Amino acid sequence: MRIVTLLTLCAVLCCAQGHKQEECLNLHITPPMIKDMMETSELIHKSLPRDNAPFQRILGKLKKCSRKLNVPDIKRILEIYDEHVFQKLWKNNTHQLPNLFMDSFTRLMDIIENCETKGKQTPSHCARENLKTIEDKLKMLQPKGLFKAQIEFRSVLVWISNTMDKSRTHEIH
Repeated sequence: MRIVTLLTLCAVLCCAQGHKQEECLNLHITPPMIKDMMETSELIHKSLPRDNAPFQRILGKLKKCSRKLNVPDIKRILEIYDEHVFQKLWKNNTHQLPNLFMDSFTRLMDIIENCETKGKQTPSHCARENLKTIEDKLKMLQPKGLFKAQIEFRSVLVWISNTMDKSRTHEIH
């Protein structure tokens, strides 16, 4: 009986920590912020070369986990994108749209990092299995692949909105 009580208490505490992270996201990430990033990303996409393989997705495997992502998962995805896509793609770029996007991206990363401290800081089991694969794919991308990864970043923004309070998600899409 004590073991069942202890396991129940552990489950309640884990849910409460995830709820604190969700509350933090809701407090600091506004739907217009995500929407603006999506729109800016779309404008950047229109200025990039055409995607010759639209059905071959870089983030395809992680899509199966998108409803189960937690704040540490999102943080790791943002770190991977920053290191292997955005820093390579726009390291010497002075154009307005990428700079505007990167300002928002940096602010988003700061918020996610702050919210991660509010609860459980370990990646979900589902994402943990796929994040290494995604990172390996993004590391090996050539310039055209970097463009495709930038285009697919919109999916990450949708995942972030899904990780937030479900009652607000409809405002972003």
